[in-house]
Amino acid sequence: MKNELTFNIPFSGFDSVTFINCFASTYMFLENIEAVRERSVALQESYFFLFDTMCGCSSLRSRFDGQPTEMQKMIGETDFYGCGTENNVEFLFGFAGYEYHRLTDPAMFKDEIFASIDAGKPVITKVKTGGSRFRVITGYDGDALICPDFAHAQVKPQGALSYDELDILYLIGDKSEPRYTLIDGLKRIRQVMEYNINENLWASYIEKMGLYTSDSLANADLEEKKARMKRVADAMWHTFNCHNFAEVFRKYRDGGDAAVYDMIGDMKKLHEPGLKELWDKISHCCGYTHDLAWALIGLEECADWSKHAAGYFGEMVELTLFRIAKNDVDAFDAIKQAIERLSE
Repeated sequence: MKNELTFNIPFSGFDSVTFINCFASTYMFLENIEAVRERSVALQESYFFLFDTMCGCSSLRSRFDGQPTEMQKMIGETDFYGCGTENNVEFLFGFAGYEYHRLTDPAMFKDEIFASIDAGKPVITKVKTGGSRFRVITGYDGDALICPDFAHAQVKPQGALSYDELDILYLIGDKSEPRYTLIDGLKRIRQVMEYNINENLWASYIEKMGLYTSDSLANADLEEKKARMKRVADAMWHTFNCHNFAEVFRKYRDGGDAAVYDMIGDMKKLHEPGLKELWDKISHCCGYTHDLAWALIGLEECADWSKHAAGYFGEMVELTLFRIAKNDVDAFDAIKQAIERLSE
């Protein structure tokens, strides 16, 4: 006995098969949004950017020591959780306007998967092992599970999925009124950004890279200098989430294809003309941060730390990080103003 859904939705190349990536593709399928492979890659990424931003994920910043922040733990931004904490799952289903049931009893997995597929609904599942912990189940063939090929995802799962690997099923229910509004999403973004600023996360990098700080780069040996710069560069790759963040608001600034979001809850409110200056501000801040991040990545790749002049690279890194921190504060200010205006 076989039943397979016609699931032609691609996945975002900006991420591996995290919960958000799986959710965005599944949402498009549920809403019957046109998906013609190559032509729909950008469309899927638009939804990925939206969900990544509204849940607060694209606002996350990391510590120099690599220890997860409270906001990263809330959203689940680690390889293990793949942005699939129950907090984040509940928000995304609620924001998109879908009921769901979380199932953890393995004895019920097979029957519930069959029932969902037979009802025309994919199943999002968390698996027990691996770096990318989420999958989308789109069919069954006897005792075998069928998944899409996860086209375009940054890291694709290897091998067939088996029942023994399943940890949690997220069974999709009826479409409903969204439980979380645009304002709820913006407040969630504000919560993450405010935490980043209050914790002064960039200061931990500046402390390690500055020339005259207490843990100065001048006090580090050659290998330690390289290691610190490598950590900065890694953080910059993470900070590229600013691109996802900016793209959501640029749609409303530019008056382009923002309509792709208008079907979700009260997203249409972002079209208000008085908000355009705020989207301009966010676009500038994020674009500037994106460029500066590339500069620091380039420095890490090219710098010869054995030369005397390299000892002063730290000051350049320090100033660049100060500017990135300022961009974060300015974007945070724009989000606060948007909440105030939309709450009037």
